[in-house]
Amino acid sequence: MIVFYILLFYKYQKKYLKMLLLGIIMSIVANFCSIFLSILSGFFLTSTFLFKHHFAEYNYIIPSIIIRFLSMFKTITKYYEKIIKHNNTLNILKNLRIIIFTKIFPLYPYDIINIYNSEILQLFISDIETIDILYIQIISPIISLCITIFIIIIHLIILNYCLTILFIIFLCMPLTYFAIYFYNKGYLISTNNIKYKKKYYLALYNFLLYQQEYKIFEGITCIKKKLNILEYKWEQQQTKQNYYDTQSNTILSIIIGINLLIILIFSYIILVPKKYSRYFIISYILSTITLNYLILSISHVFQHINNILISTKNIFKIINKKPTINFNKSKISSFNKIISLKIINLSFYYNTNDIHTLVLNNLSLNIKNHDVIAITGHNGCGKSTLLMLLTRAWEPISGNIYINNYNLNTINLSILRKIISVIPQKTEILNDTLKNNLLLNNQKKNISNDFLVKILYLVGLDKLILNKQHLNIQLGENQRLLSGGELKKLALARAIIHNGHIILLDEPTVGLDKKTSKKILQLIFSVFKKKIIIIVTHDIAILKRMKYIYVMDNGSIIEKGSHITLINKKQHYWNYIHTLL
Repeated sequence: MIVFYILLFYKYQKKYLKMLLLGIIMSIVANFCSIFLSILSGFFLTSTFLFKHHFAEYNYIIPSIIIRFLSMFKTITKYYEKIIKHNNTLNILKNLRIIIFTKIFPLYPYDIINIYNSEILQLFISDIETIDILYIQIISPIISLCITIFIIIIHLIILNYCLTILFIIFLCMPLTYFAIYFYNKGYLISTNNIKYKKKYYLALYNFLLYQQEYKIFEGITCIKKKLNILEYKWEQQQTKQNYYDTQSNTILSIIIGINLLIILIFSYIILVPKKYSRYFIISYILSTITLNYLILSISHVFQHINNILISTKNIFKIINKKPTINFNKSKISSFNKIISLKIINLSFYYNTNDIHTLVLNNLSLNIKNHDVIAITGHNGCGKSTLLMLLTRAWEPISGNIYINNYNLNTINLSILRKIISVIPQKTEILNDTLKNNLLLNNQKKNISNDFLVKILYLVGLDKLILNKQHLNIQLGENQRLLSGGELKKLALARAIIHNGHIILLDEPTVGLDKKTSKKILQLIFSVFKKKIIIIVTHDIAILKRMKYIYVMDNGSIIEKGSHITLINKKQHYWNYIHTLL
């Protein structure tokens, strides 16, 4: 499982593979530098006693030169190793964020309906930060250490089988058991740690997002209590994790101490009677001692692997998800004019936790150029969902939509976005300048500031530019906030700038007073008079002005006609209007 996710992770990092391998090679070189430095230092320090070298040049000058040279080489190696590793980590994280962005945009909103926004936010912050240590603290140290141990074992096999068996029994086997033990210990802690962290961030995210509601309905005490409980449980898991970090370091130190003691005893028993060279005895003992202390650097690794594994799973949950809505390359370069919009036998249901909720049922519409229609009906009858299907934010279960007799599925994303302008029910404001809030994705159209000013005057937002910042005034959080009416006007300004052939409006007057509603409607009907306009509304003032009204119920159109015609029928529409009065 671990190897699978690691390989899958690095599948997306192919362009950095050479540098990743170079970082591991530098770690191996640094390991052997430490071993050789230890061997030479010990050898030269004991050479006087062992080999009777009493002259000053050998005792001090030559050893110092060799050791200093090797020490400098090790320092340079460690320096470049750290630079390469940190650069690799930065490149991996940057590439990972780019991959997630490129994967997540085609999924939204249909394919990620079951994922909280806070989870996506946590993905970009917490999970990617967790993976930050994957290469530097886990993959590179473990691989480089395993290769170092493997090379030493090969060397020992050539020299002495008994020493090889001792090395494997008293170092490799305890180390393997140690890794498995602390990996299993870390599994439950990591699972609970991630669980409570996720719940804590979700509660905090909801509080920040809906703090006005919490204050109005006196929910502050409740949410504080909830946050405190979650924080306490999260801290408990972190305390346990710190305990196991300390325990793992202590146990590994004991394993190393026992291992060194056994090696010293058996070296005396095996090597001395067989009259091995003194150089071999010293080099074997010192290299083993150094290797043991190199192993100590990974004492904390194994209990943290599950943290990374869970974060990696979360990331691949998005990366490996295939979009169900695909935009193909279209032969159509553009639409100069929209002649017709046809909806034929359209059906749709929400699939939430394998529960199918039917929203549209064999709905059909035939709309011609310059038609202005209203779609009305009780809440939940499928009005807003129909608009989502027209923009292909959702995909119908059955049926088709045609623009100028071209199936909507054959029109590419860029062209579809150009021909449809949307004024949503809820207008979002960016924490950015007024200019950028107006332009959105129209940055490349070379729209002049003078044109934007005219649009602001047209929709009645000229008050926003009566200041020194002009179009660069900051809007959004902790800046200039907009009222409900101003937000509707901003949405209208965006639609005018976008200038699509089909205008979709979802409750354009909801929450507005009659005076503001009247101005908004006048602008809509005057500015977009040569376009197809589809308005989803409960507003009687709008319905009275419409020639074409489609009444929906349970996902189907049950009546159609003008306001007067439908009132005179005294059927569904007549009853519906009376519920609005």
